[in-house]
Amino acid sequence: MSTETRNFVHSEGYSLTEPGVPPGVDPDAARAECSEPPSALAPSRITLRRVLRWMLVGIALCALGWLFWNNRSVLLPFQIGLVIAYLILPLVNWLEQRVPRVIAILGVYLIGHILFVAFVAFVVPPLVIQAGNFIGAFPTLQEIEQDMAQLLDRYQRTVPISIQEPLNQGITQMVDTLQSNLTTYMQEVGTFLLTSMLQIVNTVTFVLGFFIVPFWLFYVLKDEQAGVSRLNTMLPDWMRADFWAMIKMVDRVFSSYIRGQLFLGFVVGVCAGLGLFILRLFGFKVDFILILAIIAGVTELIPIIGPVIGAIPAIILGFFDSPTTGLAVTILYITIQQLENNFLVPRIVGGSVGIHPAILMVLFVVLGQTLGLVGIILSAPIAAVVRDMFLYFYGRLGDPPRPAGLLPELRKDAH
Repeated sequence: MSTETRNFVHSEGYSLTEPGVPPGVDPDAARAECSEPPSALAPSRITLRRVLRWMLVGIALCALGWLFWNNRSVLLPFQIGLVIAYLILPLVNWLEQRVPRVIAILGVYLIGHILFVAFVAFVVPPLVIQAGNFIGAFPTLQEIEQDMAQLLDRYQRTVPISIQEPLNQGITQMVDTLQSNLTTYMQEVGTFLLTSMLQIVNTVTFVLGFFIVPFWLFYVLKDEQAGVSRLNTMLPDWMRADFWAMIKMVDRVFSSYIRGQLFLGFVVGVCAGLGLFILRLFGFKVDFILILAIIAGVTELIPIIGPVIGAIPAIILGFFDSPTTGLAVTILYITIQQLENNFLVPRIVGGSVGIHPAILMVLFVVLGQTLGLVGIILSAPIAAVVRDMFLYFYGRLGDPPRPAGLLPELRKDAH
């Protein structure tokens, strides 16, 4: 690195990746795998043969994209496998420093298998029982009809007839409209569910995908570094530094944010469950503790409003019992949220996002409309990646341009 570039890095607060070398790959090994001589890496003029080669690559990519898009329903297991591979890759790389990579992968598989068996053995049975009791706590259709009949009788006895006539007309119209819309919606939902289930059941490859994914995932993890090195040799020399800079910007945001949010969800769910259990020990009537804890942990994945959404069911059930129980549950969830915001989030997620909450709330509404629930959950890292990409290329297009590989530093004011 030249003295001018080094001074620029320190003065502007940027971090530098090895130009043209992907993160986690030894530069010497990457250069050794490149079969082209140094003279071949120099920019060359555009020729008809070079244009035809890039056209061939473009046609191949379009064909693969068309094939994958038209068979995207059966690729869901592999999409899930890629997410799992991305999440456990750091653990595999860490274990590889102590044992061979194959042993590290098998060790991670063993840990995952033990956790899955423990979940099925100790969490699923009480969860099923509580879910049944939770559904049984709702009034039956007969009870609802009796309550409605009593309410209607009281209405007819207390409200004057002159007022009942216009009210009855409005209520009748409202009920008819509601029934019509509800019937239409239920038919559409039923058709969608039936079609989806038939696609899943009739597609043998979809079922086989879940049996193939563990073996496929093994080879993905085993040859990850070789694949990255091979991709690096295929990239043009002028593109390498910028390409791996983009990859690193995406990885550093998503890796810290997604793993951090999953860990936060686990911690918040455990804290909510323990807190509700302690309230029960002190004499408060708190039911469905496991379900409420899982709701608190899952809704933690939603930025900003997730903890509030997760607290609402528990608080409502608490107030159904008594105002004292409802107040105690409210204090418990507020305490958990304060501990999370002041101690857990800064240390687990850190400054990986750095998006102001007011801007983030608008973004997850917009992305939620576009991408659904996935857009809401990933609104924060997507916004952070777009911001870092803009800052990076804004600097690269400057006069003079900033050196390739200089990344914008992570913001320190996240959350």
